[in-house]
Amino acid sequence: MKQYLGIDAGGTHTRFLIFDDKGVNIDRIDRDSIHFMRVGFDGIKKVLEEVRLEFEKRGYDFESMGVAIGTAGYGEDQQVRKGIEDAIWGVFPKAVIMNDAKFAMASALSMNDGVYLISGTGSIAFRKQDCNYDRRGGFGYLLADEGSAFWIGKRILEVFTKEADGRLPRTDLYTAIMHHFELTEAYDLISIANNHQSDYRTWVAQFSKIAGNVQSVHADNVYERAGQELADLANNFELNGKTKIAFGGGVLLNNKHVYNAVVKNLSPDFEVVTSDHPVEYAAYLLFQ
Repeated sequence: MKQYLGIDAGGTHTRFLIFDDKGVNIDRIDRDSIHFMRVGFDGIKKVLEEVRLEFEKRGYDFESMGVAIGTAGYGEDQQVRKGIEDAIWGVFPKAVIMNDAKFAMASALSMNDGVYLISGTGSIAFRKQDCNYDRRGGFGYLLADEGSAFWIGKRILEVFTKEADGRLPRTDLYTAIMHHFELTEAYDLISIANNHQSDYRTWVAQFSKIAGNVQSVHADNVYERAGQELADLANNFELNGKTKIAFGGGVLLNNKHVYNAVVKNLSPDFEVVTSDHPVEYAAYLLFQ
């Protein structure tokens, strides 16, 4: 019986799902992010080796298994691409490697044409038309990543600092962050931030979630702008009539404020579609 391993290696977590010959998920392993900026290329290989060994102990044979991975950071930088490829192919020599957004797009649109808009730790939009791909965004958090969890979190922090010293009226956002970090005074957050320089991107991104359920007009304004920025990524594609669009990433899938703002600002030519399949299902589809 043919089996398939799908690996979703995003900026926050890594999931390994095995599917049978009918596309049914039959096993799973979860790990932290193996983004090269967090663990390095050697770290990617180490985690993949550990997971392969664990699956082999469970009786799986990778000699005949189809393996596909969608990984964050697999973009236009050729040196980075080679580092990722060497690490992955050193463990899974025949693996299909894709950018994590393209990988998720294959699953969300069932390999059909359309646009895939993702907002997780980072943000990007892809369009597939026939065999051609086009993209908007995806420049990374150091340059842009508009509407992403990091982008939102940075602006939530800016609001917090302004509420803290009176430049903005205080809302429940201020109270939520003070309680979450058990702060005696707002300036205590500076030392906490300094202690997270090695994982600053992830640390900042969490504020998108912390502020997600508080009553704050200032937070709502950040989410509204995030939705506009994300919609702009998708709207910038030149569309030829009705076009399917699917969403991915923790922000768009879990933050109703951002989701609603995106939908409100999308071109009327878009038709929003949803999928019941996990991202890793792309591995099954790619080998059919």
